[in-house]
Amino acid sequence: MVVGLVIALVLPIGSATLQKTDEPVTETTMMKPASQLEITLKGGLGVYAYIKNIGTTDITDTEVEIILDGPGIIWGSQKTGGYLDIEAGKTQLLICPVFGFGATNIEFTAGSTTQTATAKVLFWFVYRVE
Repeated sequence: MVVGLVIALVLPIGSATLQKTDEPVTETTMMKPASQLEITLKGGLGVYAYIKNIGTTDITDTEVEIILDGPGIIWGSQKTGGYLDIEAGKTQLLICPVFGFGATNIEFTAGSTTQTATAKVLFWFVYRVE
């Protein structure tokens, strides 16, 4: 019982001491790497997403999601769970196949960066991406 009381008294003091810091936080430790992304959406045989890392650090394991919100999208309306690695200054192309017809809204998200567009879909061909 005495040992338990001593441990209960020492642990909160030690953990509170570890949480205090007087050092200023630099900007590089607060920066989220995914905010360094520039996304361009284009059409073709599916949706083409050009993701460019405009920052100076490499981006690793950034989650990617694409949603096509249109009543005529039969296949390929939502793809989630992919991960992206891009070196600083490089561009990567992701292609999302789709099948359907009519107007659709496209929302592409990589990390915390989101790009939206509208487009037309005719079977597997995506055009008029704006």
